[in-house]
Amino acid sequence: MKCKNCNEPIMGDYKYCPHCGQKSDIERLNLQQLLRDLWMAFSNTDRGILLLVRQLVYRPGKVARGYISGQRKTYFNPFSFLAIMVAIALFFILKFEDTAINYSTIETNEIELLRFTFRYFNVFILLMCPIYGFLIWLFFIGRRTNFVENLALSAYLSGQTMLYYIIALIIFILFPSSMKILGLVFGFLISFWYIVAVLQFYQTRSAWSIIKSVLVILITQFVSQGIIISTFFIYKKLILL
Repeated sequence: MKCKNCNEPIMGDYKYCPHCGQKSDIERLNLQQLLRDLWMAFSNTDRGILLLVRQLVYRPGKVARGYISGQRKTYFNPFSFLAIMVAIALFFILKFEDTAINYSTIETNEIELLRFTFRYFNVFILLMCPIYGFLIWLFFIGRRTNFVENLALSAYLSGQTMLYYIIALIIFILFPSSMKILGLVFGFLISFWYIVAVLQFYQTRSAWSIIKSVLVILITQFVSQGIIISTFFIYKKLILL
């Protein structure tokens, strides 16, 4: 038997790889493993998060594929990563929201919606992560992956996107007059990065896979906007009661 993390042979009944220390009985990612990983997000953080961030820039799908294939010792836990990055991004957004966005040029109703979105930013991100993972799994259902494995990919992508949001926020503060143009550029680049991630994860470059990846992004954006707007109106009605 070979270690799924370092690919070195394991002789005898070792519970852990003598070469890298990873458990030798790593199984396919499932719900039980997910719950264990979620607990680890709050109780233990022992992977190289900075190395992960760098790798996710240019090989996000390969990182996720490696993690679900058994390389749990190599890659930082995706759910720990998401929790940490959402917390950091929320801090930056709440701290520098008024500096980055000129609310004097925005209509009153839109201001209320924006402030509501920023206030509950972490909730919406954590809510959309499983939805995005489900959509990827649904569109690529014949590729022999389960929902939780696609959820791991979604967690990596969502966590890394938080870093991109922080970078965008800093740029908006430095160049406020170009916010709309820069917003479009960032949106395009992040969408392209998402497509590359899915193609890497499923190890394909086919035109149909690209189309499906684009459809997943569009549907995710539509669902996301629908959830934010609907919860905003429910929130307003509850306040008026």
